[in-house]
Amino acid sequence: MVRQPLEEYSVLDLSQGVAGPTAGAMLGDFGADVVSIEPPNGASQRYLADGSAFPNVSRNKDAIVVDLKTEKGTEIVHKLVAEADALIESNRPGKMADFNCDYDTLAEINPELVYCSITGYGEEGQYRNRPGIDPLAQAVSGLMWMTGEPDRKPSRIGGPTIDVATGINAAFATLTAMVHAEKTGEGQKIESTLFDTAAMIMSNWYTKYSKDGSVPERQGHSWEVYAPSGVFNTGTRPVYIAVPAQPYWKRLCRAVDRMDWFDDDRFASNEDRLANRDQLFDEIEAEFEKYDRDDLLAELITAGVPASELQTVQEAAEDEHLRQRGTVREIEGAENEETLVVQTPVQFSKTPGRFEHVAPELGADTREVLRDSGFSEEEIDDFVSANVVEEA
Repeated sequence: MVRQPLEEYSVLDLSQGVAGPTAGAMLGDFGADVVSIEPPNGASQRYLADGSAFPNVSRNKDAIVVDLKTEKGTEIVHKLVAEADALIESNRPGKMADFNCDYDTLAEINPELVYCSITGYGEEGQYRNRPGIDPLAQAVSGLMWMTGEPDRKPSRIGGPTIDVATGINAAFATLTAMVHAEKTGEGQKIESTLFDTAAMIMSNWYTKYSKDGSVPERQGHSWEVYAPSGVFNTGTRPVYIAVPAQPYWKRLCRAVDRMDWFDDDRFASNEDRLANRDQLFDEIEAEFEKYDRDDLLAELITAGVPASELQTVQEAAEDEHLRQRGTVREIEGAENEETLVVQTPVQFSKTPGRFEHVAPELGADTREVLRDSGFSEEEIDDFVSANVVEEA
């Protein structure tokens, strides 16, 4: 069995939603011992989007239930923290202090603890007390403003982009801090926020604005940096093409036997193509509609033109390329049903990420985790009787 690079690390995941659980799942992928500590009735990720989020963020975790609103529940977490390397939480600023589980308190118990706080806006600043969820971060960062068609309202990106990216940032930061703690014996508190992550995604647009004062508007399927770029109908199904530089423009013209475009003064340079974009798009689409989509794609890709199918969710979920790489796969869920999931999106040649189990039943590992942490069977029975913990 391949030795996992993070198998010496233990992580307590008290987070809910998508961002925090994504961070815990990514650490678990590479061997960290991750315990998901859920409140009674389960964490919110169990129920998001009819439960479809849960299998993708619960992988490789043990699941226990602890009621932090009880004194005994807090004592249990304190005991777990004493032996943990990291803790991830996603409560609003100040809420963990109500449970006596804030960083200052837990650092007294374990000075080497890495404490990762995931919030909407951070624990300082004028927005700190706002509720934070993915589409709000898209909205406040300007990302939503420039997404969608120009003659319609701004659009939310279809997937939880900010949640997932925030989770990736949190996983990276937590691992970095754990390495530091291992070297120095010094733990620390780290923060990952939805707004900061959205700002990172928008960074080039902020820089562009600071340089020339320009504010990008919604451009729908295309954009103002280069042309042609966007969705084009064919005789059957649509394609997306992107022509970021002059050599690609020549390749496109040659691929569809329209070198007259290349010699046309209206389309001579990228600046010309942007200035005459409507005419260019009309001509390209009229030409593309003579082709079957798959035949056109074969011509474009062979010619080295950046082009792709425009797939539905169903088509992407069934994409053979993703399945061949193992990115999308069927696994056995908590109730022995087959569930389609996406596993960690990076591959290692020597220490590949694991996907050992997914979607544990609520409280499935409560007794085992508490037993391994030094609680006696009698103590665990008392916790269960008092509803401090739950077990499956």
